[in-house]
This record gives sequence, C-alpha cells and structure tokens, in this order.
Amino acid sequence: MKPRVRTLGITMLVAVAVVGCAEAEPAQSQDDIYQRDQVPADVLPSRVANAADARDWDKKSSRLLAAHDGHEFFLVRSATQGNCLVTVDQNTPQPWVAACSPSNKISMSGPAGVRAELDLDGFAEDVAPLEGWSRPVPELQVLVPRSADRPRPRSSSPCR
Repeated sequence: MKPRVRTLGITMLVAVAVVGCAEAEPAQSQDDIYQRDQVPADVLPSRVANAADARDWDKKSSRLLAAHDGHEFFLVRSATQGNCLVTVDQNTPQPWVAACSPSNKISMSGPAGVRAELDLDGFAEDVAPLEGWSRPVPELQVLVPRSADRPRPRSSSPCR
C-alpha cells in the first residue's frame, strides 16, 4: 500500500471513530432526574412530606422514580444530607423509610423487608440485578418480598 493511501485510510478510520463516539449517548448526569418538571405523581405523600424527618427536604425536588409491587420510590434533595431515597408502602398505615447520602449511591432496607439501591449514575446495563431483585429504572434496583415472605408484626396477645 502506498503511504498516501495508508494515511487516507487511517484518517477515514479516525473520522468514523470520532463520528461514532459523537453519536453515542452521553453519560447520564446525577441531576438529570431533577431536570424534568415535577408532575403530580412526583409529590411526596403528605404523611411523608409533613413528617419531622423531612423538614429539611426540598419538597419541590421530589421525583417519583418508580412504583413497584405496592411501593413507591422517590428521590428528593435534602439541604443537609444530599440526596434522599424514600420508600413508601402504598398501604397508608404502613411506615415509610428514607436514607440520605451526599454521594450518588444510596442503599436502604425497610421494615417490610423491602430493600433498595440507588445509583444516580445508573447501574451497568450489561450486569443483571441479583436474583429476586428488579430494576424498574436504570438508577434503581429493588427487592420487594412477596407478602407471604414479609415479616409480620408481633401480636400483643399471647398465642394459645
């Protein structure tokens, strides 16, 4: 191959690679979730928003990440603790749980055996969640036990 042809071939390869990279989707920013406008579904339930634990949360930043197996998973900013992942059981009398962190990753577990992991950069698409876990959105993976497997509240009356 002549030097001139070889140089042209290499130049074309580099150009194809650059164009291919330019068309690839950009890495997701941790703020992408907060960029969209808040819609009514994103608003925290009043029993959560009015709780003392939520007093330093920016309620206007709350976003519903997913509703999955009777639970809602919200993301909200805290003035003092960074991002908070909030898990709300859709059965109103049930407790809600929140975990906050200044980092992009949050792990939590709730009293009903529900576990959640948040990675604002998104989990690797080529790595499947662990057995039993679901990934309803790229940034969230959850484990919601079947109702038969969930811990039961202790009864105050003795068994006979």
